[in-house]
Amino acid sequence: MATRLFPTTSLRTQIQLAGFWDFLPDPQGRGEANKYFDRFPKPETRIWIPGTWNTYARYWHYEGPAWFRRRFQVPNEGRLRLRFAGVFYRARVWLDGKFLGAHEGGYTPFSFTEANPGKGEHELVVMADNSLDDETVPKGGVDWFPYGGIYRPVYAELVPDVFIHDFHVTPSVASAQTANLRVKVFLRNGSGTDREEQVTFEVNGRVLYSQKLKLNGAEPEVSFSVPLEKPNLWSPASPFLYTARLYLPQTGDDQYTRFGVRSFVSDGPRILLNGEPFKVRGANRHDDHPDWGSAVPPHIIRQDVEILKRLGANAARSHYPVDEMFMDFCDENGLVFLDEVPAWQNLPAQLAKESVQNKIKAQFREMVYRDMNHPCVLSWSLGNEWPEFEKSHDIIKSLIEYARSIDNSHFITFVTGGARTGPISALLDVICTNWAQYQWYDPFTCPAPEEAEKAMAKLNRIHESFPDKPVLITELGAAESQAGWHNWGNVKWSEEYQARNVSDSARYSLDQDWIAGGLVWQYADTRSAPSRFLAGRLRGWNAKGVVDGYRSPKMAFYKLQELFHDFQAVGSRATKTTEQMADQTGRTGSQR
Repeated sequence: MATRLFPTTSLRTQIQLAGFWDFLPDPQGRGEANKYFDRFPKPETRIWIPGTWNTYARYWHYEGPAWFRRRFQVPNEGRLRLRFAGVFYRARVWLDGKFLGAHEGGYTPFSFTEANPGKGEHELVVMADNSLDDETVPKGGVDWFPYGGIYRPVYAELVPDVFIHDFHVTPSVASAQTANLRVKVFLRNGSGTDREEQVTFEVNGRVLYSQKLKLNGAEPEVSFSVPLEKPNLWSPASPFLYTARLYLPQTGDDQYTRFGVRSFVSDGPRILLNGEPFKVRGANRHDDHPDWGSAVPPHIIRQDVEILKRLGANAARSHYPVDEMFMDFCDENGLVFLDEVPAWQNLPAQLAKESVQNKIKAQFREMVYRDMNHPCVLSWSLGNEWPEFEKSHDIIKSLIEYARSIDNSHFITFVTGGARTGPISALLDVICTNWAQYQWYDPFTCPAPEEAEKAMAKLNRIHESFPDKPVLITELGAAESQAGWHNWGNVKWSEEYQARNVSDSARYSLDQDWIAGGLVWQYADTRSAPSRFLAGRLRGWNAKGVVDGYRSPKMAFYKLQELFHDFQAVGSRATKTTEQMADQTGRTGSQR
Protein backbone atom coordinates (compact mmCIF):
# COMPACT_ATOMS: atom_id res chain seq x y z
CA MET A 1 0.00 0.00 0.00
CA ALA A 2 1.50 3.33 -1.07
CA THR A 3 2.21 5.92 1.60
CA ARG A 4 2.47 8.89 -0.78
CA LEU A 5 0.90 10.12 -4.02
CA PHE A 6 4.21 9.85 -5.88
CA PRO A 7 7.08 7.32 -6.00
CA THR A 8 9.64 8.03 -3.28
CA THR A 9 12.46 5.97 -4.83
CA SER A 10 13.40 4.37 -8.13
CA LEU A 11 16.28 2.21 -6.87
CA ARG A 12 15.23 0.58 -3.61
CA THR A 13 13.45 -2.76 -3.39
CA GLN A 14 10.37 -2.14 -1.26
CA ILE A 15 8.24 -4.78 0.45
CA GLN A 16 4.75 -3.58 1.30
CA LEU A 17 3.48 -5.08 4.56
CA ALA A 18 -0.21 -4.28 4.17
CA GLY A 19 -2.48 -7.24 4.78
CA PHE A 20 -3.75 -9.42 7.60
CA TRP A 21 -1.57 -9.59 10.71
CA ASP A 22 -1.99 -11.92 13.68
CA PHE A 23 -3.44 -10.00 16.64
CA LEU A 24 -3.51 -10.61 20.38
CA PRO A 25 -4.57 -8.07 23.07
CA ASP A 26 -2.52 -8.06 26.25
CA PRO A 27 -4.65 -6.38 28.96
CA GLN A 28 -2.38 -7.60 31.75
CA GLY A 29 0.77 -6.32 30.02
CA ARG A 30 2.58 -9.66 30.30
CA GLY A 31 3.56 -10.12 26.67
CA GLU A 32 7.12 -8.92 26.85
CA ALA A 33 7.89 -10.84 30.04
CA ASN A 34 6.44 -13.94 28.39
CA LYS A 35 8.51 -13.28 25.26
CA TYR A 36 5.69 -12.97 22.75
CA PHE A 37 8.32 -11.53 20.40
CA ASP A 38 10.12 -14.87 20.40
CA ARG A 39 7.23 -17.33 20.71
CA PHE A 40 4.05 -15.63 19.56
CA PRO A 41 1.01 -17.28 21.21
CA LYS A 42 -2.08 -18.36 19.33
CA PRO A 43 -3.68 -15.13 18.06
CA GLU A 44 -7.27 -14.23 18.93
CA THR A 45 -7.92 -12.99 15.41
CA ARG A 46 -6.30 -11.41 12.37
CA ILE A 47 -6.52 -7.67 11.71
CA TRP A 48 -6.00 -5.84 8.45
CA ILE A 49 -3.03 -3.47 8.51
CA PRO A 50 -3.09 -0.52 8.14
CA GLY A 51 -5.99 -0.61 10.54
CA THR A 52 -7.08 -0.18 14.14
CA TRP A 53 -8.49 -2.73 16.55
CA ASN A 54 -11.04 -0.18 17.84
CA THR A 55 -13.22 -0.63 14.75
CA TYR A 56 -13.78 -4.31 15.61
CA ALA A 57 -16.82 -4.90 17.86
CA ARG A 58 -14.86 -7.17 20.19
CA TYR A 59 -12.21 -4.48 20.81
CA TRP A 60 -14.40 -1.40 20.38
CA HIS A 61 -13.42 0.16 23.72
CA TYR A 62 -10.11 -1.60 24.32
CA GLU A 63 -7.26 0.65 25.43
CA GLY A 64 -3.98 -0.99 26.37
CA PRO A 65 -1.14 -3.07 24.92
CA ALA A 66 -1.72 -5.44 22.02
CA TRP A 67 0.56 -7.57 19.86
CA PHE A 68 0.84 -7.98 16.09
CA ARG A 69 2.80 -10.51 14.01
CA ARG A 70 3.51 -10.69 10.29
CA ARG A 71 5.79 -13.02 8.31
CA PHE A 72 7.23 -11.72 5.06
CA GLN A 73 9.82 -12.60 2.41
CA VAL A 74 13.01 -10.62 1.77
CA PRO A 75 14.14 -11.24 -1.84
CA ASN A 76 17.86 -10.46 -1.43
CA GLU A 77 20.70 -10.06 1.02
CA GLY A 78 21.36 -6.56 2.33
CA ARG A 79 20.55 -3.91 4.88
CA LEU A 80 16.83 -3.85 5.72
CA ARG A 81 14.98 -0.73 6.77
CA LEU A 82 11.51 -0.92 8.33
CA ARG A 83 9.38 2.24 8.16
CA PHE A 84 6.15 2.79 10.09
CA ALA A 85 4.05 5.80 9.05
CA GLY A 86 2.05 5.72 12.29
CA VAL A 87 1.50 3.43 15.29
CA PHE A 88 -0.68 4.64 18.15
CA TYR A 89 0.56 5.39 20.73
CA ARG A 90 3.62 3.47 21.91
CA ALA A 91 5.39 0.93 19.73
CA ARG A 92 8.03 -1.71 20.38
CA VAL A 93 9.41 -3.66 17.42
CA TRP A 94 11.19 -7.02 17.06
CA LEU A 95 12.53 -8.74 13.94
CA ASP A 96 13.16 -12.49 14.25
CA GLY A 97 13.11 -12.13 18.02
CA LYS A 98 15.66 -9.30 18.05
CA PHE A 99 14.56 -6.00 19.59
CA LEU A 100 14.98 -3.19 17.05
CA GLY A 101 13.70 -0.25 19.08
CA ALA A 102 10.76 1.70 20.49
CA HIS A 103 8.84 4.82 19.59
CA GLU A 104 6.40 7.03 21.50
CA GLY A 105 4.01 9.37 19.70
CA GLY A 106 1.15 8.19 17.55
CA TYR A 107 1.13 10.56 14.58
CA THR A 108 4.65 10.68 13.18
CA PRO A 109 6.72 8.10 11.28
CA PHE A 110 9.71 6.16 12.58
CA SER A 111 12.08 3.57 11.19
CA PHE A 112 14.60 0.92 12.24
CA THR A 113 17.44 -0.63 10.25
CA GLU A 114 18.88 -4.15 10.55
CA ALA A 115 22.33 -4.76 9.05
CA ASN A 116 21.65 -7.97 7.10
CA PRO A 117 18.80 -10.21 8.22
CA GLY A 118 19.31 -12.34 5.10
CA LYS A 119 17.28 -13.56 2.18
CA GLY A 120 14.13 -15.53 2.93
CA GLU A 121 11.28 -15.49 5.45
CA HIS A 122 11.34 -13.20 8.48
CA GLU A 123 8.99 -12.58 11.38
CA LEU A 124 8.06 -9.04 12.42
CA VAL A 125 6.42 -8.52 15.82
CA VAL A 126 5.04 -5.19 17.04
CA MET A 127 3.59 -4.28 20.41
CA ALA A 128 1.28 -1.24 20.26
CA ASP A 129 -0.26 0.45 23.30
CA ASN A 130 -2.95 3.15 22.97
CA SER A 131 -3.40 3.88 26.69
CA LEU A 132 -2.98 7.55 27.59
CA ASP A 133 -2.34 9.38 30.87
CA ASP A 134 -1.22 12.75 32.23
CA GLU A 135 2.31 12.32 30.89
CA THR A 136 1.49 11.26 27.33
CA VAL A 137 1.11 13.63 24.37
CA PRO A 138 -1.81 13.69 23.80
CA LYS A 139 -2.93 13.28 27.38
CA GLY A 140 -5.76 11.00 28.43
CA GLY A 141 -9.33 12.17 27.86
CA VAL A 142 -8.81 14.22 24.70
CA ASP A 143 -11.86 14.98 22.57
CA TRP A 144 -11.04 12.44 19.87
CA PHE A 145 -10.72 8.68 20.04
CA PRO A 146 -7.29 7.13 20.73
CA TYR A 147 -7.54 4.43 18.06
CA GLY A 148 -4.92 1.75 18.72
CA GLY A 149 -2.80 -0.17 16.28
CA ILE A 150 -0.59 0.02 13.19
CA TYR A 151 -3.06 2.34 11.53
CA ARG A 152 -0.87 3.90 8.85
CA PRO A 153 1.19 2.10 6.16
CA VAL A 154 4.26 0.05 7.03
CA TYR A 155 6.86 -1.30 4.62
CA ALA A 156 10.36 -2.76 4.47
CA GLU A 157 13.04 -1.79 1.97
CA LEU A 158 16.57 -2.87 1.09
CA VAL A 159 19.07 -0.02 1.36
CA PRO A 160 22.85 0.21 0.84
CA ASP A 161 25.33 0.76 3.68
CA VAL A 162 25.24 4.51 2.98
CA PHE A 163 21.69 5.63 2.25
CA ILE A 164 19.44 8.68 2.28
CA HIS A 165 17.34 8.96 5.42
CA ASP A 166 15.56 12.15 4.31
CA PHE A 167 16.15 15.53 2.71
CA HIS A 168 14.50 18.94 2.97
CA VAL A 169 14.11 21.60 0.29
CA THR A 170 13.37 25.11 1.60
CA PRO A 171 12.67 27.62 -1.19
CA SER A 172 12.80 31.41 -0.95
CA VAL A 173 12.32 34.03 -3.65
CA ALA A 174 15.64 35.79 -4.14
CA SER A 175 14.75 38.07 -7.07
CA ALA A 176 12.27 38.51 -9.87
CA GLN A 177 13.87 35.69 -11.88
CA THR A 178 15.32 33.35 -9.26
CA ALA A 179 14.37 31.34 -6.22
CA ASN A 180 16.96 30.03 -3.80
CA LEU A 181 16.70 26.41 -2.68
CA ARG A 182 18.29 25.50 0.65
CA VAL A 183 18.78 21.74 0.72
CA LYS A 184 19.53 19.76 3.86
CA VAL A 185 20.35 16.07 3.51
CA PHE A 186 20.19 13.48 6.30
CA LEU A 187 22.27 10.38 5.54
CA ARG A 188 22.92 7.11 7.34
CA ASN A 189 26.35 5.50 7.17
CA GLY A 190 26.37 1.89 8.31
CA SER A 191 29.77 1.07 6.84
CA GLY A 192 31.61 1.83 10.08
CA THR A 193 34.10 4.18 8.36
CA ASP A 194 34.06 7.77 7.11
CA ARG A 195 33.33 7.90 3.40
CA GLU A 196 33.47 10.15 0.37
CA GLU A 197 30.27 10.04 -1.64
CA GLN A 198 28.97 11.81 -4.71
CA VAL A 199 25.77 13.70 -3.85
CA THR A 200 23.57 14.75 -6.77
CA PHE A 201 20.46 16.93 -6.57
CA GLU A 202 17.93 17.17 -9.41
CA VAL A 203 14.76 19.22 -9.91
CA ASN A 204 12.30 18.03 -12.56
CA GLY A 205 15.05 15.87 -14.08
CA ARG A 206 17.65 18.64 -14.29
CA VAL A 207 20.88 18.36 -12.24
CA LEU A 208 21.34 21.49 -10.11
CA TYR A 209 24.11 20.19 -7.81
CA SER A 210 26.64 17.34 -7.87
CA GLN A 211 29.65 17.20 -5.57
CA LYS A 212 31.82 14.57 -3.89
CA LEU A 213 31.55 15.14 -0.14
CA LYS A 214 33.24 13.74 2.96
CA LEU A 215 30.75 11.95 5.19
CA ASN A 216 31.78 11.67 8.83
CA GLY A 217 30.08 9.55 11.46
CA ALA A 218 27.04 7.31 11.40
CA GLU A 219 24.48 10.06 10.75
CA PRO A 220 26.15 12.69 8.54
CA GLU A 221 24.27 15.78 7.39
CA VAL A 222 24.96 17.78 4.24
CA SER A 223 23.66 21.27 3.40
CA PHE A 224 23.94 23.32 0.23
CA SER A 225 22.06 26.01 -1.70
CA VAL A 226 21.25 26.22 -5.40
CA PRO A 227 19.34 28.71 -7.56
CA LEU A 228 16.11 27.84 -9.36
CA GLU A 229 15.58 30.00 -12.43
CA LYS A 230 12.17 31.47 -13.34
CA PRO A 231 10.23 29.62 -10.66
CA ASN A 232 6.53 28.90 -10.90
CA LEU A 233 4.80 29.90 -7.68
CA TRP A 234 2.55 27.66 -5.59
CA SER A 235 -0.83 29.06 -4.50
CA PRO A 236 -4.42 27.87 -4.05
CA ALA A 237 -5.21 29.24 -7.50
CA SER A 238 -2.17 27.57 -9.09
CA PRO A 239 -0.66 24.81 -6.90
CA PHE A 240 2.49 24.19 -8.95
CA LEU A 241 4.74 21.43 -7.60
CA TYR A 242 8.35 20.57 -8.38
CA THR A 243 9.79 17.05 -8.08
CA ALA A 244 13.23 16.82 -6.48
CA ARG A 245 15.52 13.80 -6.54
CA LEU A 246 18.55 13.20 -4.34
CA TYR A 247 20.91 10.60 -5.80
CA LEU A 248 23.99 8.79 -4.46
CA PRO A 249 25.48 7.26 -7.65
CA GLN A 250 28.31 5.40 -5.89
CA THR A 251 26.03 3.47 -3.54
CA GLY A 252 23.06 3.36 -5.89
CA ASP A 253 20.47 5.04 -3.68
CA ASP A 254 17.94 7.77 -4.38
CA GLN A 255 14.92 9.48 -2.86
CA TYR A 256 12.23 11.73 -4.30
CA THR A 257 10.20 14.52 -2.75
CA ARG A 258 7.99 17.35 -3.95
CA PHE A 259 8.09 21.02 -3.03
CA GLY A 260 6.52 24.32 -4.01
CA VAL A 261 7.90 27.85 -4.22
CA ARG A 262 5.75 30.20 -2.18
CA SER A 263 6.06 32.86 0.50
CA PHE A 264 3.96 33.46 3.61
CA VAL A 265 4.71 36.71 5.46
CA SER A 266 2.83 38.88 7.91
CA ASP A 267 2.00 42.50 7.13
CA GLY A 268 0.47 43.98 10.26
CA PRO A 269 -2.73 42.00 10.92
CA ARG A 270 -2.71 40.45 7.45
CA ILE A 271 -1.15 37.27 6.13
CA LEU A 272 0.33 37.60 2.66
CA LEU A 273 0.76 34.67 0.30
CA ASN A 274 3.10 35.48 -2.57
CA GLY A 275 2.67 39.16 -1.78
CA GLU A 276 -1.15 39.15 -1.82
CA PRO A 277 -3.53 39.26 1.19
CA PHE A 278 -4.58 35.74 2.13
CA LYS A 279 -7.73 35.29 4.23
CA VAL A 280 -7.89 31.85 5.81
CA ARG A 281 -11.27 30.16 5.44
CA GLY A 282 -11.53 26.51 6.22
CA ALA A 283 -12.36 23.70 8.62
CA ASN A 284 -10.75 21.50 11.24
CA ARG A 285 -10.52 17.84 10.33
CA HIS A 286 -9.67 14.60 12.12
CA ASP A 287 -8.36 11.40 10.56
CA ASP A 288 -11.56 9.55 11.43
CA HIS A 289 -14.34 7.55 9.78
CA PRO A 290 -17.11 5.37 11.26
CA ASP A 291 -15.91 2.29 9.37
CA TRP A 292 -12.12 2.68 9.42
CA GLY A 293 -11.46 4.81 12.48
CA SER A 294 -8.14 6.64 12.15
CA ALA A 295 -6.98 4.33 9.33
CA VAL A 296 -8.79 6.44 6.73
CA PRO A 297 -8.24 4.92 3.25
CA PRO A 298 -6.86 7.00 0.36
CA HIS A 299 -10.17 7.32 -1.50
CA ILE A 300 -11.83 8.87 1.57
CA ILE A 301 -8.85 11.20 2.09
CA ARG A 302 -9.17 12.32 -1.54
CA GLN A 303 -12.91 12.79 -1.06
CA ASP A 304 -12.33 14.94 2.02
CA VAL A 305 -10.09 17.32 0.10
CA GLU A 306 -12.60 17.47 -2.76
CA ILE A 307 -15.44 18.27 -0.33
CA LEU A 308 -13.38 20.97 1.38
CA LYS A 309 -12.67 22.54 -1.99
CA ARG A 310 -16.37 22.32 -2.87
CA LEU A 311 -17.10 24.07 0.42
CA GLY A 312 -14.96 26.97 -0.76
CA ALA A 313 -12.28 26.35 1.86
CA ASN A 314 -8.66 27.27 1.25
CA ALA A 315 -7.31 25.83 4.52
CA ALA A 316 -7.57 22.95 6.99
CA ARG A 317 -6.24 22.18 10.45
CA SER A 318 -6.02 19.24 12.82
CA HIS A 319 -4.88 18.60 16.38
CA TYR A 320 -2.01 16.37 15.20
CA PRO A 321 0.03 15.51 12.11
CA VAL A 322 -2.46 13.90 9.74
CA ASP A 323 -1.92 11.15 7.18
CA GLU A 324 0.85 11.98 4.71
CA MET A 325 -1.54 11.42 1.81
CA PHE A 326 -3.80 14.20 3.09
CA MET A 327 -0.81 16.54 3.04
CA ASP A 328 0.01 15.44 -0.53
CA PHE A 329 -3.58 16.10 -1.63
CA CYS A 330 -3.41 19.54 0.02
CA ASP A 331 -0.24 20.30 -1.95
CA GLU A 332 -1.86 19.21 -5.21
CA ASN A 333 -5.12 21.08 -4.63
CA GLY A 334 -3.83 24.32 -3.13
CA LEU A 335 -5.26 23.74 0.34
CA VAL A 336 -3.24 25.42 3.11
CA PHE A 337 -2.67 23.41 6.30
CA LEU A 338 -2.03 24.41 9.93
CA ASP A 339 0.16 21.68 11.48
CA GLU A 340 -0.03 20.99 15.22
CA VAL A 341 1.47 18.87 18.00
CA PRO A 342 -1.27 16.95 19.92
CA ALA A 343 -0.54 18.76 23.20
CA TRP A 344 -4.22 19.36 23.95
CA GLN A 345 -5.52 21.26 27.01
CA ASN A 346 -2.46 20.50 29.14
CA LEU A 347 -2.73 22.01 32.62
CA PRO A 348 0.20 23.97 34.12
CA ALA A 349 1.05 21.00 36.37
CA GLN A 350 1.32 18.77 33.30
CA LEU A 351 3.39 21.26 31.29
CA ALA A 352 5.71 21.62 34.28
CA LYS A 353 6.77 17.98 33.94
CA GLU A 354 10.05 17.63 32.08
CA SER A 355 8.84 14.38 30.53
CA VAL A 356 5.86 16.17 28.94
CA GLN A 357 8.04 19.01 27.66
CA ASN A 358 10.45 16.51 26.10
CA LYS A 359 7.60 14.66 24.39
CA ILE A 360 6.20 17.91 22.99
CA LYS A 361 9.66 18.77 21.65
CA ALA A 362 10.18 15.32 20.16
CA GLN A 363 6.81 15.30 18.42
CA PHE A 364 7.31 18.86 17.19
CA ARG A 365 10.67 17.90 15.69
CA GLU A 366 9.25 14.76 14.06
CA MET A 367 6.29 16.74 12.67
CA VAL A 368 8.55 19.39 11.14
CA TYR A 369 10.97 16.84 9.69
CA ARG A 370 8.10 14.90 8.11
CA ASP A 371 6.18 17.89 6.69
CA MET A 372 8.96 20.36 5.92
CA ASN A 373 8.72 19.95 2.14
CA HIS A 374 4.96 20.51 1.91
CA PRO A 375 4.19 23.97 0.47
CA CYS A 376 0.71 23.72 1.99
CA VAL A 377 2.06 24.20 5.54
CA LEU A 378 1.27 27.68 6.87
CA SER A 379 2.35 27.25 10.49
CA TRP A 380 3.68 24.97 13.19
CA SER A 381 1.61 24.93 16.38
CA LEU A 382 2.96 23.65 19.70
CA GLY A 383 -0.46 22.76 21.08
CA ASN A 384 -4.07 23.66 21.70
CA GLU A 385 -6.02 25.38 24.49
CA TRP A 386 -3.62 25.13 27.41
CA PRO A 387 -5.75 26.32 30.38
CA GLU A 388 -4.13 29.03 32.47
CA PHE A 389 -1.20 29.09 30.07
CA GLU A 390 -0.07 32.38 31.59
CA LYS A 391 1.15 30.39 34.63
CA SER A 392 3.46 28.43 32.32
CA HIS A 393 5.11 31.49 30.75
CA ASP A 394 8.73 30.40 31.09
CA ILE A 395 8.01 26.85 29.93
CA ILE A 396 6.04 28.00 26.87
CA LYS A 397 8.70 30.57 26.05
CA SER A 398 11.35 27.83 26.07
CA LEU A 399 9.15 25.64 23.83
CA ILE A 400 8.75 28.51 21.35
CA GLU A 401 12.52 29.06 21.35
CA TYR A 402 13.04 25.36 20.75
CA ALA A 403 10.55 25.41 17.87
CA ARG A 404 12.42 28.27 16.19
CA SER A 405 15.69 26.37 16.57
CA ILE A 406 14.17 23.48 14.59
CA ASP A 407 12.66 25.64 11.83
CA ASN A 408 12.28 29.38 11.43
CA SER A 409 10.93 29.33 7.88
CA HIS A 410 7.27 28.92 8.94
CA PHE A 411 5.02 30.79 11.35
CA ILE A 412 5.33 29.55 14.95
CA THR A 413 2.24 29.61 17.16
CA PHE A 414 0.11 27.79 19.69
CA VAL A 415 -3.66 27.97 20.07
CA THR A 416 -5.42 29.60 23.02
CA GLY A 417 -9.07 29.60 23.99
CA GLY A 418 -11.10 32.82 24.08
CA ALA A 419 -10.01 36.44 23.92
CA ARG A 420 -6.90 36.09 26.07
CA THR A 421 -3.84 38.25 25.74
CA GLY A 422 -0.52 38.32 27.52
CA PRO A 423 3.24 38.49 27.06
CA ILE A 424 3.33 35.02 25.47
CA SER A 425 1.27 36.29 22.53
CA ALA A 426 4.05 38.76 21.73
CA LEU A 427 6.38 35.81 21.02
CA LEU A 428 4.08 34.25 18.40
CA ASP A 429 4.16 34.97 14.67
CA VAL A 430 0.39 34.48 14.39
CA ILE A 431 -2.05 34.65 17.31
CA CYS A 432 -4.47 31.73 17.14
CA THR A 433 -7.57 31.56 19.29
CA ASN A 434 -10.58 29.26 19.55
CA TRP A 435 -13.88 31.03 19.98
CA ALA A 436 -17.12 29.09 20.44
CA GLN A 437 -19.82 31.64 21.19
CA TYR A 438 -23.43 30.82 22.18
CA GLN A 439 -22.12 29.09 25.32
CA TRP A 440 -22.52 25.67 23.72
CA TYR A 441 -21.04 23.91 26.72
CA ASP A 442 -23.57 25.47 29.11
CA PRO A 443 -26.48 22.99 28.99
CA PHE A 444 -28.97 25.55 30.33
CA THR A 445 -28.30 28.30 27.81
CA CYS A 446 -29.57 28.69 24.28
CA PRO A 447 -28.90 32.35 23.36
CA ALA A 448 -30.57 34.40 20.68
CA PRO A 449 -28.83 34.87 17.30
CA GLU A 450 -27.88 38.49 17.98
CA GLU A 451 -25.60 37.34 20.79
CA ALA A 452 -23.06 36.07 18.26
CA GLU A 453 -21.77 39.49 17.25
CA LYS A 454 -21.57 40.62 20.88
CA ALA A 455 -19.55 37.55 21.75
CA MET A 456 -17.24 37.80 18.76
CA ALA A 457 -16.67 41.51 19.41
CA LYS A 458 -14.79 40.54 22.58
CA LEU A 459 -12.03 39.34 20.30
CA ASN A 460 -11.27 42.97 19.52
CA ARG A 461 -9.20 43.12 22.69
CA ILE A 462 -6.62 40.83 21.07
CA HIS A 463 -6.28 43.14 18.09
CA GLU A 464 -6.12 46.18 20.37
CA SER A 465 -3.28 44.57 22.33
CA PHE A 466 -1.39 43.34 19.24
CA PRO A 467 -2.44 45.48 16.25
CA ASP A 468 0.57 44.38 14.19
CA LYS A 469 0.01 40.64 14.47
CA PRO A 470 -2.35 38.45 12.44
CA VAL A 471 -5.17 36.92 14.48
CA LEU A 472 -6.65 33.60 13.34
CA ILE A 473 -9.82 32.10 14.78
CA THR A 474 -8.71 28.50 14.61
CA GLU A 475 -12.02 27.11 15.89
CA LEU A 476 -15.33 28.89 15.32
CA GLY A 477 -18.94 27.79 15.44
CA ALA A 478 -18.54 24.62 17.50
CA ALA A 479 -22.20 23.61 17.72
CA GLU A 480 -23.31 19.99 17.50
CA SER A 481 -26.25 18.69 15.50
CA GLN A 482 -27.88 15.32 15.07
CA ALA A 483 -27.74 14.77 11.32
CA GLY A 484 -31.28 14.78 9.94
CA TRP A 485 -32.95 16.27 13.03
CA HIS A 486 -34.79 19.54 12.39
CA ASN A 487 -36.73 21.91 14.63
CA TRP A 488 -38.70 25.12 14.11
CA GLY A 489 -37.33 26.76 17.24
CA ASN A 490 -33.98 27.90 18.59
CA VAL A 491 -33.13 24.42 19.83
CA LYS A 492 -29.77 22.81 20.39
CA TRP A 493 -28.85 19.65 18.47
CA SER A 494 -30.96 20.69 15.48
CA GLU A 495 -29.36 21.27 12.09
CA GLU A 496 -30.99 24.73 12.04
CA TYR A 497 -29.27 25.76 15.28
CA GLN A 498 -25.88 24.57 14.09
CA ALA A 499 -26.26 26.22 10.69
CA ARG A 500 -27.07 29.58 12.26
CA ASN A 501 -24.26 29.28 14.77
CA VAL A 502 -21.64 28.40 12.16
CA SER A 503 -22.77 31.00 9.62
CA ASP A 504 -22.95 33.84 12.16
CA SER A 505 -19.45 33.25 13.49
CA ALA A 506 -17.92 32.58 10.06
CA ARG A 507 -19.50 35.75 8.65
CA TYR A 508 -17.99 37.78 11.48
CA SER A 509 -14.50 36.36 10.90
CA LEU A 510 -14.71 37.13 7.17
CA ASP A 511 -16.11 40.64 7.62
CA GLN A 512 -13.43 41.91 10.01
CA ASP A 513 -10.34 43.19 8.21
CA TRP A 514 -8.16 42.69 11.30
CA ILE A 515 -9.02 38.97 11.51
CA ALA A 516 -6.71 36.92 9.26
CA GLY A 517 -9.37 34.24 8.85
CA GLY A 518 -11.20 31.42 10.56
CA LEU A 519 -11.72 27.67 10.53
CA VAL A 520 -15.00 26.09 11.53
CA TRP A 521 -15.03 23.38 14.17
CA GLN A 522 -15.37 20.94 12.55
CA TYR A 523 -15.41 19.30 9.11
CA ALA A 524 -16.92 15.87 9.93
CA ASP A 525 -18.48 14.19 12.95
CA THR A 526 -15.88 12.14 14.83
CA ARG A 527 -15.75 9.54 17.56
CA SER A 528 -14.69 10.91 20.95
CA ALA A 529 -12.88 9.39 23.91
CA PRO A 530 -15.03 7.29 26.29
CA SER A 531 -14.58 9.85 29.08
CA ARG A 532 -16.30 12.42 26.87
CA PHE A 533 -19.70 10.75 27.26
CA LEU A 534 -20.08 12.96 30.34
CA ALA A 535 -19.49 16.07 28.22
CA GLY A 536 -22.76 15.62 26.36
CA ARG A 537 -21.34 13.71 23.42
CA LEU A 538 -24.03 12.24 21.17
CA ARG A 539 -23.59 8.44 21.44
CA GLY A 540 -19.94 9.18 22.22
CA TRP A 541 -19.42 11.19 19.02
CA ASN A 542 -18.45 14.83 18.57
CA ALA A 543 -21.26 15.87 16.21
CA LYS A 544 -19.99 19.36 15.36
CA GLY A 545 -19.22 18.38 11.78
CA VAL A 546 -20.74 20.30 8.88
CA VAL A 547 -20.87 16.84 7.28
CA ASP A 548 -21.65 13.66 9.19
CA GLY A 549 -19.22 10.80 9.71
CA TYR A 550 -20.04 9.33 6.31
CA ARG A 551 -19.50 12.76 4.68
CA SER A 552 -23.15 13.58 3.95
CA PRO A 553 -23.70 17.36 4.20
CA LYS A 554 -25.75 19.04 6.93
CA MET A 555 -27.49 22.42 6.63
CA ALA A 556 -24.40 24.10 8.09
CA PHE A 557 -22.35 22.93 5.11
CA TYR A 558 -24.52 24.82 2.64
CA LYS A 559 -24.63 27.98 4.79
CA LEU A 560 -20.86 27.93 5.09
CA GLN A 561 -20.44 27.15 1.40
CA GLU A 562 -22.53 30.19 0.49
CA LEU A 563 -20.45 32.45 2.72
CA PHE A 564 -17.10 31.12 1.50
CA HIS A 565 -18.04 31.33 -2.17
CA ASP A 566 -19.46 34.84 -1.78
CA PHE A 567 -16.22 35.93 -0.13
CA GLN A 568 -14.13 34.20 -2.77
CA ALA A 569 -16.05 35.97 -5.53
CA VAL A 570 -15.06 39.41 -4.24
CA GLY A 571 -11.77 38.53 -2.48
CA SER A 572 -8.28 38.71 -3.89
CA ARG A 573 -6.17 35.78 -5.03
CA ALA A 574 -2.46 35.13 -4.66
CA THR A 575 -1.62 35.81 -8.30
CA LYS A 576 1.28 38.26 -8.16
CA THR A 577 4.28 37.67 -10.38
CA THR A 578 7.60 36.55 -8.95
CA GLU A 579 8.90 40.10 -9.43
CA GLN A 580 6.01 41.66 -7.51
CA MET A 581 6.32 39.05 -4.77
CA ALA A 582 10.06 39.61 -4.34
CA ASP A 583 9.41 43.34 -4.02
CA GLN A 584 6.62 42.77 -1.50
CA THR A 585 8.77 40.39 0.52
CA GLY A 586 11.46 42.99 0.77
CA ARG A 587 8.99 45.41 2.33
CA THR A 588 7.20 43.09 4.73
CA GLY A 589 9.88 40.92 6.29
CA SER A 590 11.20 37.38 6.16
CA GLN A 591 9.51 34.69 4.13
CA ARG A 592 7.78 31.79 5.86
